[in-house]
Amino acid sequence: MRPDLYKPSSCRPRHRFPAWFLLAASLVAASGFNAATRAQDAAVIDSGAYADDAAAGAAWEPMGGSPPALAATIDGVKALRMRCPFRAGRIERASWDRAVRLDLSASRALRFRFLCRDVSPVSYFMIYLQSGDGWYTKEFYPETTGWNTVTIDRAGMGIEGTPAVWGKIRTIRVSAWRGGETDTEFALADLRKVGQLGVDTLVAVLRCDSVVRDRPDERRSVQQFTRTTADMLEKAGIGYATLSDVDVTADALRLARLVILPYNPTMPDRTLDLLAARLRSGGRLIAFYGMPERLRPVVKIDAGSYRRPDAPGEFSAMRFLDGALPGAPAVVGQKSWNIHEPKPVPGASKMIAEWLDASGRATGHAAVVASQNAIEVSHVLLPDDSSNKRLMLVAMASRLVPEVAKLVAQESLEKVGRFAGYHDFAEATRKIRSAAPSDPAVLAALDEAKHRHDTALALAGGQGSAVEASVRAGEAARKLLDAFALAQRPEAGEFRAFWCHSAFGVDGLTWDAAAQRLADGGFTAVLPNMLWGGVAYYESKVLPVSPEVASRGDQIARCVAACKAHGLQVHVWKVNWNLGQAPESFVDRLRREHRLQASARGAELRWLCPSNPVNQQLEIDAMVEVAQRYDVDGVHFDYIRYPDGDHCYCAGCRQRFQKALGSTVAQWPRDVLDRGPHRRAWLDWRQGNITTVVKAVSERVRAIKPQVKLSAAVFRNWPVDRDGVGQDWKLWCDRGYLDFVCPMDYTVSNAQFDNWVTHQKQWAGKAACYPGIGSFIMPPDRVIEQILTTRRHATHGFTVFNYDTGSAQTLLPLLGKGITRMPGAETVAH
Repeated sequence: MRPDLYKPSSCRPRHRFPAWFLLAASLVAASGFNAATRAQDAAVIDSGAYADDAAAGAAWEPMGGSPPALAATIDGVKALRMRCPFRAGRIERASWDRAVRLDLSASRALRFRFLCRDVSPVSYFMIYLQSGDGWYTKEFYPETTGWNTVTIDRAGMGIEGTPAVWGKIRTIRVSAWRGGETDTEFALADLRKVGQLGVDTLVAVLRCDSVVRDRPDERRSVQQFTRTTADMLEKAGIGYATLSDVDVTADALRLARLVILPYNPTMPDRTLDLLAARLRSGGRLIAFYGMPERLRPVVKIDAGSYRRPDAPGEFSAMRFLDGALPGAPAVVGQKSWNIHEPKPVPGASKMIAEWLDASGRATGHAAVVASQNAIEVSHVLLPDDSSNKRLMLVAMASRLVPEVAKLVAQESLEKVGRFAGYHDFAEATRKIRSAAPSDPAVLAALDEAKHRHDTALALAGGQGSAVEASVRAGEAARKLLDAFALAQRPEAGEFRAFWCHSAFGVDGLTWDAAAQRLADGGFTAVLPNMLWGGVAYYESKVLPVSPEVASRGDQIARCVAACKAHGLQVHVWKVNWNLGQAPESFVDRLRREHRLQASARGAELRWLCPSNPVNQQLEIDAMVEVAQRYDVDGVHFDYIRYPDGDHCYCAGCRQRFQKALGSTVAQWPRDVLDRGPHRRAWLDWRQGNITTVVKAVSERVRAIKPQVKLSAAVFRNWPVDRDGVGQDWKLWCDRGYLDFVCPMDYTVSNAQFDNWVTHQKQWAGKAACYPGIGSFIMPPDRVIEQILTTRRHATHGFTVFNYDTGSAQTLLPLLGKGITRMPGAETVAH
């Protein structure tokens, strides 16, 4: 009954306190809390102002190979100075630890000032928070070479190991991971807590940290759906703090006017008791995908049944009943695969939204049920139809806590124009107009944006509802984005591709319709995922064929026919080694034949072992089969690597490595691990296993069909990843095995993206480099900016992940208005 996993989204950093800070503080003060100033003072964790180098070095302990922290004053700011000696690859990362006794249990995020004049040798920066037997982690990257303000949101942090409660953080670690071989340094100042309940926030997201202990199989789902909910809240302008269900206190809950449960499959009894008490004393609650049973008598919403769809697409959208939720869209798209249906209590709660199927017919199943103090949604919050989802969240929160609407209206107005490097509405309008001063479509979109912005200002000023002001501000932002998109200009001759993770294309579209949209949007190619390590979505004679092929047809044949009709290239994408989606009977056979990977501790992994010659031949034959049997433009490697540094150490690897080494490895696997006597030989051997497959596929495909292109999706940091995962993709480019590479440069940071592309274009050499842009973690304006970055580097192409419903409906049409517009296509303001 767990929800499936989606690609991770990312919470974007916020670069200053929101404008509604004072309003929130005054609201909280009016309710009896008047210690905002004291709380802000207490929020400082480390100012960065140290008396001398000795004091800085004593506070921040360097990890192996890192030099001591220093005290500095930079551009008038007292800060810590951290040097990163990356020359000649001496260390993999530069890191420093700060011992703390830190309580983050009632805070949303950490915020600090950060400066790095030269980011070119840094692949990425990380912050780690140690609690218990694990760490909370988050990658970040500065946008400018001056002082940046970085926000690390708790809801978006990953987990390593088994960290304990947020109220007992004992170490802060800051790391710079090597991406080049020149020295650099960075500075850190004003590290503090932000988003504190009772200071600048009324809403709390209760993160299910108890899942690590009680339901470890649900850990990734909890992380994903908490991130999605937090991201939606931030983009909707709803300030929030993140609480943990492990260490939440009654005091913290008293400061939260509204608590949100994003996905909480487990919860300690103590926390349930605290929540129930808070609801009885005036608190409010929104719960997704199930309400804890012990809270149902308090919220007066009963449990219905768990349901899977009786037919595909039965849960495709939520329709709100007329007048049931002021400010909510009439219909909100949400392609759910199961639901926990809530049931109204007569006289105490009611259904306010029902599920529609894919054809728009009402199913009679409750999507949303509301009582006086709670709202229950029958599934998790998904990222599809995101603009309507944000409006829905605002309407829900405002129904339960009316003050939220005023805060959101103010925040929404401030956000209009704050994108693509613009600071406000006036600057965005001025610069977009100057970029296309005579384009009627651009000018019309700007006029529409101004009209809606003026209307929103009037409504927020007391001439209408705050929720309506937020709606109009959102419309102004979309019109301004339209103008920005229309002002862009296409570049002739680019390779413009989408990866498509589904073999069946875009959900709800035929391959012909999906190809038509790509062509209309100005794209030239698609990379569809048609085969894995143990399954094919076409009539393969090499791999097990998916049962869906019998009912839905040979997907390569359908995709190629559709794309050829619309002038698109098809580069068939294979997930190498990974046995995801493979039939169990096939995996069982591989297990009996000792062909699966094992960790250094002997744990089995459902991946083919790359050193096994039978597995190598399976990979080669499968990719050659695609090129030989279908009229494709290319074949595309993915996962053409080991999963990590902890694989593979199976018995077969030991035997084959010893044969290659010409001697016995006495202590296995110790002698091939870090600092082991055979470490370098082991790393070279691993790289060779992967290269063997790339070389063989390249040679055989070129012999059969010289016109077919060979390409690969690769990790972004070649010097590190060739050893870490055995992926020596620079070698493959140098030797001509590949025609192009697509580094997976998924980041919201334009500066980081620019830095990566700088190195990658050099490493690719004579092969083309078409950087991968992660549209799934960023807004459309950022996608446009990163496309512009590829043009500055003259890559002559790019690849976007992922072609799905959201991309087809929103991103692709927006790109097609300007930056990928087809030659001769008219620009029209919509």
